[in-house]
Amino acid sequence: MAKILRSESSLLKRQLAIGRELSLRTATRAGVWGLALVVALLLGAHSVRTGTFHGAVFGALALVFAVGYEVHLREIAVESRNLEGGRRGEQKMAELLAERLADDHLILNDLELRVAHERAQIDHLVIAPSGIYVVESKYWAGTLSGDVHDAQWTQTKSNGSVRHVKSPVQQCERQRRMFITLLAAKVPEDRIHALAVFTHPGVKLQIANAQGRAFLVRDAIRYINDRCFDPPVLTSAEVLDLAEKVNRGQV
Repeated sequence: MAKILRSESSLLKRQLAIGRELSLRTATRAGVWGLALVVALLLGAHSVRTGTFHGAVFGALALVFAVGYEVHLREIAVESRNLEGGRRGEQKMAELLAERLADDHLILNDLELRVAHERAQIDHLVIAPSGIYVVESKYWAGTLSGDVHDAQWTQTKSNGSVRHVKSPVQQCERQRRMFITLLAAKVPEDRIHALAVFTHPGVKLQIANAQGRAFLVRDAIRYINDRCFDPPVLTSAEVLDLAEKVNRGQV
């Protein structure tokens, strides 16, 4: 069983903050609508009495404000659900990595990496005698289609809705290149791997040239374990030292 040196925290903090905002806006929702309706009725009545339209205009603006409040409330609710799904997927991936990788593998989750002016948030980093594995996990449902060389893929959900999403393979490859720069040949480039992993149980991958780049969870874990048979590039002591330095941002 692999050892976890760092656990996920940023998504949880964001989710808690969104949850607080959602609770506050839900609690004040009735008041916003009530106030908007009262203002609209009073100003509308004033327009009728005076034969002017100014009151009606401002009354309509009050209702527009209430509608905007409602739309924003629903957007927050959607974001909260997406964060929950993403956090659940990352947590499950972290648990499976720890459970199914050998005990000479070390795992850092939710790691912020900085190299010069570049910054990246890495979902999971596995450091092992066989090399380094930069893992980007996505909790996306539906069918994903495209090519690993494309900047965007197409996501088709079970309800038929279609949207374009940024390629996590390219995102993960960027993080890999940052590590290559950061480590300055301490680990050979071909031993620093970028894995885009899709954790939703209902996801289907139709990605061209995906071998060694885009994975389902079980295939990603098998890929890392298969590398254990390669000649090691790090000793167990070097693995621990490097993992602790990366965790402290001292590499």
